[in-house]
Amino acid sequence: MNTRSLRAVPLITAVIMILATACSISGSTTTATMAADRPEEPDITVAAIPAVDLVGLYIAQNEGLFAEQGLHVTIEKIASSQAIIAGQLKGQVDITAGSYVAYISAQAAGARFRILAEASVLGPGARALVTTANSPITTVAQLAGKKIGVNGTNSIGTLLVSSLLAEHGVSPRKVDFVTDADGFPAMPGKLEDGAWAAAFLAEPYITVAQEQYGDQVLADLDQGDTSNFPVDGYVATQAWAQKYPKTAAAFVRAIEEGQRIANSDGPAVQAAMARYDKLPRDVTAAMVLSVYPIGPVDETRIQRVAAAMLQFDMLGKQYATEVERGTLVESMVGPGS
Repeated sequence: MNTRSLRAVPLITAVIMILATACSISGSTTTATMAADRPEEPDITVAAIPAVDLVGLYIAQNEGLFAEQGLHVTIEKIASSQAIIAGQLKGQVDITAGSYVAYISAQAAGARFRILAEASVLGPGARALVTTANSPITTVAQLAGKKIGVNGTNSIGTLLVSSLLAEHGVSPRKVDFVTDADGFPAMPGKLEDGAWAAAFLAEPYITVAQEQYGDQVLADLDQGDTSNFPVDGYVATQAWAQKYPKTAAAFVRAIEEGQRIANSDGPAVQAAMARYDKLPRDVTAAMVLSVYPIGPVDETRIQRVAAAMLQFDMLGKQYATEVERGTLVESMVGPGS
């Protein structure tokens, strides 16, 4: 008889039992952790403008990243942030994705929003002022007295173009900003029809204007004081964020993974934009991408928006102290908001 083998049996059995117990404990811990992190409200609606600035959102949907976090997300397309703020305050949508300008204005007026995550920072070619191929306007200075199409009233477009005009010696008061309620998808066609002398466009609609109509970029808006400018973010009311903190955290985790992919995987960006904006391959292949931040919201970066809004009278002078001290933006950032 092999006594060594017989003695080994109880030892092996003990090891197996220990491993099994450890696996059971680990599995229970993992299950408990997953249960603790489970979103309070798994079904959410996100209202978003159709632009490459928000491709982190579209990638998260396209790649199943929201589902991995236990969320079922419905994306509702909007023309601009301004178009949905009233509805968001009434609880008609859970999260909105668009330019900070509208939210900062609403916050100053008494609304209470929280920026959950940054969506994009301006990069070369991502937002531009566009004219038709045969336009007589060849310089920014020639826009004085002309109409400029924008996707939202007192929006990021108004702000970026105002800064551009000022840097070229033209007062923003000397142009007529005209809001198109249909937003970016409709604007290249209306520019071609002569609705305005120039249009503020975001990618991929700059490329659409060039590819479909032969339009030309009069000025890239990533320059001067608005170089690397913060453009869009993901925003909830503070009441919603406080009521559903796990849902908000799950949303942010999915968005951050979508942002990582957007910063490194061109084909994933093209696939997401092609699916959600129904764009042809020649447009998605040529479109210019923005920069997609990852990590905590950068308060200093968002402060640039508030300061520019004050400079160009998009915030009343009564808010100057709040803006200059940074308390207005501070009230919109972080879990303590």
